[in-house]
Amino acid sequence: MRRWKLLLPLAIAAAAVITAAGASTAGGAPKKIRVAVFMASAANTYWTASLQGAKDTAKKYGNVEITAFDGEFNTTKQLNQLRDALVSKKFDAWYIGPNDGQPLVPTIKRAIAQGVKVSCTLVPCGNIRFPTVQIPGQTAFIGIGFYANGQLLGKLVEQGCKGVNPCKVAWLPGLPELPLEKSRTDGLYSIIKKDKNIQVVSVQAGGYLAAPALKATQNILQAHPDINVIVSSGDQMIAGAYRAAKLAGIPDGKIKMYGNGCTYEAKALIRQGKQAGCAVYLPRTEGKMATDLLVRAVGGERINARSIDPLTLSPIGPIGNKANIARFQPEFHS
Repeated sequence: MRRWKLLLPLAIAAAAVITAAGASTAGGAPKKIRVAVFMASAANTYWTASLQGAKDTAKKYGNVEITAFDGEFNTTKQLNQLRDALVSKKFDAWYIGPNDGQPLVPTIKRAIAQGVKVSCTLVPCGNIRFPTVQIPGQTAFIGIGFYANGQLLGKLVEQGCKGVNPCKVAWLPGLPELPLEKSRTDGLYSIIKKDKNIQVVSVQAGGYLAAPALKATQNILQAHPDINVIVSSGDQMIAGAYRAAKLAGIPDGKIKMYGNGCTYEAKALIRQGKQAGCAVYLPRTEGKMATDLLVRAVGGERINARSIDPLTLSPIGPIGNKANIARFQPEFHS
């Protein structure tokens, strides 16, 4: 696994309004900077938090106009949105939250050639395995690699299975067919396969929502009532898994449950002893930073391509648990 370095000073999140804010029209008024935000899905709380981060930055500058697009977790739809934006020439910058980054690359290259500034978050624009800037001229990539995120989940599973042999584990990915989930799953298995006591006895799609995860967990509990650990690629799915366990009359804490994101709801469940832990994500911070870099680049500041690990900004590091979660400020809801 490649480990990338933080190339941007941490102070960027509170950067002073500089070159971009000073860009003016002939009449002296600040030039309006038009930023298109292409979300993988507007129904997903991670991406709505990222959009809010973009709006935070727009408010800071005062001359930034945000237009949001809903990709509906559909790569073809998102690609068509990018192509339409390219033809319209309406936008100075694109902030992209890809559903799948590789198919977007040719259109992004054409946009950059036309002077559009581009930043991507969470999902790399390019090969999903490499959480870096991969396109010449791209302003920034801000995010955690999915393989690395899967490894964090694997380490949580190891904690939950310590001293349990055999330790029966259920894995709840959101949409297993997505490239990002395949990469995350590979990261998870790269850790837990080394432990002979760990047995993954069920893999069920959780749909990134509580309701389908509740149903999936009910199916798991029927087949494996002695399950020891449930791990998911989203805290919203752990919320559903927890409700399924309660409906089955299983006491809190008997099944170790580990989620992904460290949402507001996850923090509450962890403090109550109902969820064992979570892997940290910072979507609002990512949105702020990506948009800030775009605005500065449009304003004329020379921005060398940045590949940024947002976990360096987490006060508790990459993993939340009962010992440290009180010090963590979540950035999105389940």
